[in-house]
Amino acid sequence: MRVMTALIISFTLLIAGQAYASDPNGSVEYIGDIRILNLWGSWEEMGYAHGYLLGPDIKSVFENYIIELAGGISTYNAARQLIQTYFDIPQEFQDYSAGLLTGAADTVNLYCEHLGRDMDQLDAYVVTCIPDVAALKGWNAPGCSSVSAWGASTQDEPALAGSPAISRNLDFRIDSAATILDVGVLITYDPDDGQEFVAISFAGYLGCLSGMNSSGVSATLNMGNSQGTIQYTPNFVPICMALALGLSEPDFNGSGSFDLEDMKDALTNWNMSNSYAIHLVGDRNLAEGDSCAAVVELNNRYGSAFRYTWDEPSIASNSMILTNHHRVLIPPVTCQRYKALLDSLTLSSDVTLDRLWDFMKTVGYPAAPSGEGTLQAMIFMPEQLRMGVAFATLSEPANEQDPQWIDWVDLFPNHTPEGIEEGTTPEMEFHIAPSPTRGMITVRFAGTASSLRVYDIQGRLMTSVFTQSGMYE
Repeated sequence: MRVMTALIISFTLLIAGQAYASDPNGSVEYIGDIRILNLWGSWEEMGYAHGYLLGPDIKSVFENYIIELAGGISTYNAARQLIQTYFDIPQEFQDYSAGLLTGAADTVNLYCEHLGRDMDQLDAYVVTCIPDVAALKGWNAPGCSSVSAWGASTQDEPALAGSPAISRNLDFRIDSAATILDVGVLITYDPDDGQEFVAISFAGYLGCLSGMNSSGVSATLNMGNSQGTIQYTPNFVPICMALALGLSEPDFNGSGSFDLEDMKDALTNWNMSNSYAIHLVGDRNLAEGDSCAAVVELNNRYGSAFRYTWDEPSIASNSMILTNHHRVLIPPVTCQRYKALLDSLTLSSDVTLDRLWDFMKTVGYPAAPSGEGTLQAMIFMPEQLRMGVAFATLSEPANEQDPQWIDWVDLFPNHTPEGIEEGTTPEMEFHIAPSPTRGMITVRFAGTASSLRVYDIQGRLMTSVFTQSGMYE
C-alpha cells in the first residue's frame, strides 16, 4: 500500500481514479502516452460511460475551449440557436448525449458560471458541431492534411505489401489556456447493434473526426475551401455524426455487405451545412474499382461529388492527397501544403510507413495557444486494422513525435458486455481522506501510479504537489 500526500488549494474534492458508485459500460486505459476510452453497449450506455469516466475533461472542454472558440457568450448562444433551429440530431446521438450528460453529472457539477446554468444536451451538440457552424458564424475552421497510398506505391513496404495506408494531421484551433491539448483520447466503440470502430477524438466529442472500423475502412474529415450556407432545408445532420454512423452501420445502404459505397452513401445521405472533404481509405476487397481511396466532396451550395486517383493525374496512380480544397465540385485553389506533398510524390511514388509519417512532418506545425496547430497525427492501416497515433503537447507537435502503434486486438478484447477481460489491468482502488478538506489530503492505494490529479467539485484541475510518505505491505 502506497501513501501519498498532497498540498492543494481546494475545499470539496473529486479524485480522478477513485472507485465509482456504479459500473459503467466503459473503461480508461493507456497504451504508451495514448489515453484509450473503451465503450460498449447501447448508445445511451456508451454515452453514460463517456461522461462518467471523463466528466472533468468534458466540463473543461466546454468552459475553457468551446465558449472561447465561439468568441463569447452571445456568439455561443447564437450557435445554439442555429443548431436548435436547423439541425436534426440522429437518434443514436440523442441517446448518447443524454447518457453523456447523466454520466458527467454523476462525477462533476455541470453548472457553468459563464452561462449561469447547467450544461445541457444542446451544449453537447455545439461541441460536436464546430465544423458545421464554422461557416455560419465565421469561426476559424480547422485545416488538416492527409496522404493515402496502396498497390505499387506500397509494394516495397514489408508492413503493407501493397495494402493501403493513410497518414493524417488534424489541425485545430487552440484556446489561450491550451485546454484542448490535455483532453485528447482514442475512443473505441462496440455498439450493441453495429460494428466496432475507433475515433481519435477529444473528451466530450460525440461524433468522429478521424476513425476506422472493423471492416477495414478509415475516414478522416477536412474542411472544404468554399464555405457558406444557402440551402437550409431539409435540416442539417452534423457531419461528424454522419461519419460515425457510416463507420458503425454494418450495411448502411442495404446492399447486403459493407464497403466504401456505404460510407459514401452515409456522408451524402443528409443535407450538410458547410463545405467538407472526407478522405476514405479501404481494404482492397472493399475498394471502388482500382482505387483503394476516394474523397467525398460535400458543399452546401454545390452538392456532392466523389474524387478518385484518376481525377488527379499529376499524382501517381496509387496515391491521393487531401488538404482543404475541392477539385471535382469546384476548381482547386493554391495550397502550399498540397504543393509540398505533390512535389514529394512526384520525385518518388514509393511510399513506406516512415515516409507517410514524414509527409505529416512536412505539413504540420506547432500548437500555439490562442492560435492553431497540429493536435493529432495518425496513420491508419485498414487491412491490418492497425494505427499509429500521436497527441500534441505545447513542447512537441503531434507530427514531430514517434507514433504509438496500436493493433485492433490491443483494444477490442476489452469490449464485452461483461467488462474488461481477465488479465487486463484492474481498476485501482483509492482511499482519500479527509474529504472535504481545507488543504491537505492523503491518498492510499495498492500498486503504482505515474501521476495523480485532483479536481474540485466543479471539475477544475487543482494545483497540487504530491509526495510519497510511505509504502506498506
